[in-house]
Amino acid sequence: MRIAWLAPYPEPFLEPHLKVARKVAAFHPCSWIVNLSRALARRDGIELHLVTESRLVPEDQVIKVDNITFHVLKSSITFTNRGFPPWLPLDVLTGFKWTVRRLVKEVGRIRPDLVHTHGTERAYGLAGVASGFPCLVSIQGIITEYYKTNPTFGSRVIRHWEQEVVRKAKFFTCRTHFDTGFVRAFNPSARIFMIHEAMSPVFFANQWSVADSRRILFVGLLAKRKGLATLLEALALVRAQLPGVCLDVIGSSDAGYSKGLRAICERLGIEQCVTFLGQRSAEEIAQQHLQTQLFVLPSENENSPNALAEAMVSGMPVIATNVGGIPSMVTDGETGLLVQPRNSQALAEKIVWLLTHPEERRRLGENARRVARDWHAPEQVAAETLKAYREILNSSGSPARI
Repeated sequence: MRIAWLAPYPEPFLEPHLKVARKVAAFHPCSWIVNLSRALARRDGIELHLVTESRLVPEDQVIKVDNITFHVLKSSITFTNRGFPPWLPLDVLTGFKWTVRRLVKEVGRIRPDLVHTHGTERAYGLAGVASGFPCLVSIQGIITEYYKTNPTFGSRVIRHWEQEVVRKAKFFTCRTHFDTGFVRAFNPSARIFMIHEAMSPVFFANQWSVADSRRILFVGLLAKRKGLATLLEALALVRAQLPGVCLDVIGSSDAGYSKGLRAICERLGIEQCVTFLGQRSAEEIAQQHLQTQLFVLPSENENSPNALAEAMVSGMPVIATNVGGIPSMVTDGETGLLVQPRNSQALAEKIVWLLTHPEERRRLGENARRVARDWHAPEQVAAETLKAYREILNSSGSPARI
């Protein structure tokens, strides 16, 4: 079975096989893409091609790594290795016209049995439905929903293209009631496969345990919708009762937003007990899980955050907000605790309660670990994905060639 993925992929993971014109200090690890593609490529009878665009390469390249054929297309402006500037987002305004055309052309060269596109918010989804091959669309972040809590010019325009993808596609993978509801709202007749994301094997090797430590952990993009400002306010309230509590923050952000978070810490008088660790690898995050006693994700809008799934796979007790798809991941009182967003007082109360009840931390962590490992094991997710491919091909009357 020849499969073409249209998806982002972190260029540093392809070095030294990939020739790059410039390197970056921070990048999105796209862990769900990496974990599932590697697991799927290990399956007998699968020929996996992954088509991705990159601003870092000087030219189009085709390389083979981890039994996957990568088609890396240069996406930057001619004569540069950078994308369109934020003040002139021609790619967004034109519906990613040039990128879609190039992606579709590359898929045509591959001639796959099926196209699997990851995400609806950029060019990959549009190219998948325009490719002419049977197409499965995996819902990732939902810009239409994120726009409600973090409206920007770019997201306002992208909503239009995202909704076009959802209307035109026939097959989807979803993971929560939130993304399922989004698809149904624009495409009631869609065939939806409920398939969770694949987490890195390093988290399955973890065995979190209760300790006397009062360190708590946040992992995620440092952006407004992640609610970190609420967590900082809650931390100040927590420390009034439990002075030894500290917070470790893993994630990257632009310099302006990071400066604002540090200003909040100074205003609240908690700058000495908040450690900003920046971007970290999966292996480093897994180790951080073992050094902290509580994972907190106070997001204002989410679908199915990978950082939360990783913490649950490690067996950590988690506190998250009752928004978006999170209630499909966390059962309140059983596999974690849920609070309302933007409520620092309620969040502080939950943190204090869990930190002072070690047996509850153990119980919630064990329950989370058991459920999450069933959902997020890469080989299990690969098996479910392959089953979906076969069903789509059978329904399309297009049997696989190999």
